[in-house]
Amino acid sequence: MKAENDFSQRSPLRQFELVVEKRSIFVNAHYLAEISPYFEYLCFGDFREAREGRAELEDESYDEVIELLRFICPDPEYLLRRDVTEANFAVLTHFSHLMQIPSLHRQLEAFIEGEFSSDDYEVKDTSLVDMIVEAKDAAFSDPVMEILHKKLAKVELERVKELVKKLPGSYAEPILAEVQRLAMVYPAEQPYRSAYRYNKFDQRVFF
Repeated sequence: MKAENDFSQRSPLRQFELVVEKRSIFVNAHYLAEISPYFEYLCFGDFREAREGRAELEDESYDEVIELLRFICPDPEYLLRRDVTEANFAVLTHFSHLMQIPSLHRQLEAFIEGEFSSDDYEVKDTSLVDMIVEAKDAAFSDPVMEILHKKLAKVELERVKELVKKLPGSYAEPILAEVQRLAMVYPAEQPYRSAYRYNKFDQRVFF
């Protein structure tokens, strides 16, 4: 089993405290500031959080913040383990936008344009809706969004309507429009299942 950081204790390098769901996470502020202007301002700007070395991240999931940190930070063996998958794409995309991490944004787009774009790459339809919602919020490029919508267009239209019915119209209507535009080119496939919580996207706001 590979070693993983839990970020639960201070270390000589990890001195900045993030509080998520009333639990403490300790991070290397200098490292994060190098890859994210969000963290540069949060940890070193003229803000109370920077002066106190502590910031509370409201309305975020502790487990998802840990998942992000394990992706972007070296593990205890000083290795970066950065494999983008269907399972982590939505979470990573959410934070790449919210925390302004350009290198992560580019890696996520490269994943979609690479192996994900293959006709042989299968993805659960529920996961795909999550991915589209987060990619839209993160302003992914038009070619990337086209690839995502093409995948969803292979799902039966009634199934797509079921998947997006709980989303606000600003998400559901564009998704349905793209699926209908592409559906005549890409035949329907049987739906898949996923447990990712796509109905929580509207709760994901810091501070």
